[in-house]
Amino acid sequence: MATRVSLLDEPDLFVVPRSADDVVEGLARGLAEGRVDTTSARYFGHFTSAPEDVALRAEAIASAANPQLATRSHAAFAVACEERVTSAIGRRFGLGVDVDGLFTSGGAEANAIALQLALARAFPDLSARGLRGLPGDPALYVSDAAHASVTRAARLAGLGDDAVRVVPTDDVHGMKPTTLGELLARDRERGVLPFLVVATFGTTGSGALDPVAEIAGLAERHSLWLHVDAAWGGLAAFTSTLRARALPLERADSITFDPHKTLGVPLGAGMLLTRHAGALGDVYRERAGYMPRDASRDPYARGPTWSRRFAGAPTFAVLATHGMAGVEAAANRQVALGELLREGLLTRGFRVVNDSPLPVACFVDATHAEGAKARRLEAIARDVILRGAGWLTLVRLSTGARVLRACITNPRTREEHVVDLLEALVAARRAVDAAVSRG
Repeated sequence: MATRVSLLDEPDLFVVPRSADDVVEGLARGLAEGRVDTTSARYFGHFTSAPEDVALRAEAIASAANPQLATRSHAAFAVACEERVTSAIGRRFGLGVDVDGLFTSGGAEANAIALQLALARAFPDLSARGLRGLPGDPALYVSDAAHASVTRAARLAGLGDDAVRVVPTDDVHGMKPTTLGELLARDRERGVLPFLVVATFGTTGSGALDPVAEIAGLAERHSLWLHVDAAWGGLAAFTSTLRARALPLERADSITFDPHKTLGVPLGAGMLLTRHAGALGDVYRERAGYMPRDASRDPYARGPTWSRRFAGAPTFAVLATHGMAGVEAAANRQVALGELLREGLLTRGFRVVNDSPLPVACFVDATHAEGAKARRLEAIARDVILRGAGWLTLVRLSTGARVLRACITNPRTREEHVVDLLEALVAARRAVDAAVSRG
């Protein structure tokens, strides 16, 4: 039987026309064979939620209609849908009745927008004079476990890496408020201009929760914009079991949240939310002769993009289908599976090294003298993947330790999938030990 050639390997690609059916079949085959299946219930890798059927249908309808969301007049229904979603989710985070927000491509874009909002609030003349008009060097503050997109946002804004003050974390990988306060005081004495502190609510590595309430107190005392990166950890606000942990988020000036990490919608559906009505317009509003005269509430005047697709359609469909009660039930189930995972690891001779209430476990093999060695952990992860029991990762924590990591973000994941992963970890450990013994 002849081996089928990948569409990408055909020498006359983009030269000789093909039937639409052949092209679509080639795309489907390539995507099926050339990727990690993040939609699988056994995917325990990164924060990528498998899209629900209703979300995919909404995505298809939105793509076919192809509304232009630059202005309200061109896409009144789509703009109104996204406003209802941002309002509902913003209220879930406690941001009040004046919550404003927009959909983004993901957390990185949302964090960059938050930085721009903070700069504009701290330095009102920035849009006219730029950084050269400032009387000193601006500075922002993040933990050493924060997402790297914050530093990237500083570069994009022209601030550079030197503007980013990295605050050490404690034993549970959360930012140290005392150290933050010391850094702020020291910088002010040196004539530095602090303007933003970014708290992380659910770090990428270990799911750590920065002490937002204490950080908020410092931000208020020093008149800083407080941004909370809750791209994945915002899941807590949708649960009944962890909601109390998310209450301090209501003190944030802005929040990053990614529905594509938690709500069963396809990539990329990120969100930037703020409790300051009008803040987005203050940064992005422009006058152009080819746009409506009163553009104060048009999407193009409230964000960095101009022409934009209906990114909020899948999230709208999921919320409208399940209601907040249904979303809460799904979020509670993920948290419960996280507890099952942690308990199962402990009873099977693994040591959990993170202390997060979110459904993510960082762990090493406690039954082996060399259990924390990265090479051995890599072999265990590879064996689990080859068994088809799950896909997990090896990560480096802010302490420098290399650990195995498994998280639960897929609404299709059930108890049996977690149990299968646990049993596969035990079998993989046994297989790796046997291979070492054979030399």
